Amino acid sequence: MSLITDYIDGNLTAERQREFDTYVAEGHIDMTEVEAIKVLQGRMETAESPEPSAAMSEKFYTMLNEAKTQASTSRSEWNLDRIWQLLFGTNSGRLAFGMAVLVIGVVLGRGFSGSAYQNELKSLSSQMTEMQQMMSMAMLEEESVSERLKGVQMSSQLVSSNKEVTDAMFVTLNNDESTNVRMAALNLLAEYADDPAIREGLVNSISKQESPLMQLALAELMVELQEPKAVKEFKEIIEGEYTPEEVKTTLRESVNKIM
Repeated sequence: MSLITDYIDGNLTAERQREFDTYVAEGHIDMTEVEAIKVLQGRMETAESPEPSAAMSEKFYTMLNEAKTQASTSRSEWNLDRIWQLLFGTNSGRLAFGMAVLVIGVVLGRGFSGSAYQNELKSLSSQMTEMQQMMSMAMLEEESVSERLKGVQMSSQLVSSNKEVTDAMFVTLNNDESTNVRMAALNLLAEYADDPAIREGLVNSISKQESPLMQLALAELMVELQEPKAVKEFKEIIEGEYTPEEVKTTLRESVNKIM
């Protein structure tokens, strides 16, 4: 992922450019996906920043209340497409959403005090978390690689504290067809590796990875964590008939560092 990021930003050194080209040639990096991410980043960087209107706070609460009403009636009646288009379908919508949260915070800070303010703030935080979870889960199921990458990014603050989101990250890590998306999920889960359940999930994920790039990334993480349970998993990969010799060599070195 660091190679891809530096490639998009134009910061690759000659040595890392050769390493990047090697991964592309071996099929570990899909240039179609990389270019899609590059285009997405360019659009986000050039997006206009409209000034929030005085009615933005009121409109935000109206949309949020509509969504909550639908959810309380029947979970199956959630109209994800409609909510998405209202809040996140355009750059201006996403910016307006963020600005609305700031405006609401200021209004609440001026209009409430003590426990009343705290209760209102907790309620707003809970509603925002539910909305964020719903959106991230929906994006992880999109066909577009760039959308699934955004879904992983949107889940960053929910992993560990939300089991449903954490489970979704492991499904993505173990099953997503894109190596880039799986790597993004791994990088996110690695941030919470101190959680015993997440660490165990990462160890169990080793045997589910067929990509040498993912195997090596997990090996590097397990060396950093000094996780002895990973040794058995890597030994099975090392003994595998179809594991490339250069990967076996690197994995043996990683196992020795753990042991």
